[in-house]
Amino acid sequence: MREPLVLEPDEVLSGLDSFECIVDVRSPSEFAEDHLPGAINAPVLNDEERTRVGLANADSPFEARRIGAALVSRNIANLLENLLADQPGDAGFLVYCWRGGNRSGALATVLARVGWKTT
Repeated sequence: MREPLVLEPDEVLSGLDSFECIVDVRSPSEFAEDHLPGAINAPVLNDEERTRVGLANADSPFEARRIGAALVSRNIANLLENLLADQPGDAGFLVYCWRGGNRSGALATVLARVGWKTT
């Protein structure tokens, strides 16, 4: 069973061409604002969901994580069944988000558990 590899930002930027698939898991509006060259947008939370989780966090970080985990789980299942369904077993993924790494960490963990090389 694979585990995701974690790299420092300068290591990532110098090796972008070594990944078959660069996956930005941020919301569509975040992706539209800026993203790594060649990245695809595979949001684990859409804009509305991200706002919902953020507002819940102000009242209860635990409740926000519970809501977020349910939303992210459903969205990752959708990504696996659709956007990422045609990726070969030997594909190498670079998965990223912004700030804490919870969104990218969630998808990276699942991709690695499936068996894809995931950074």
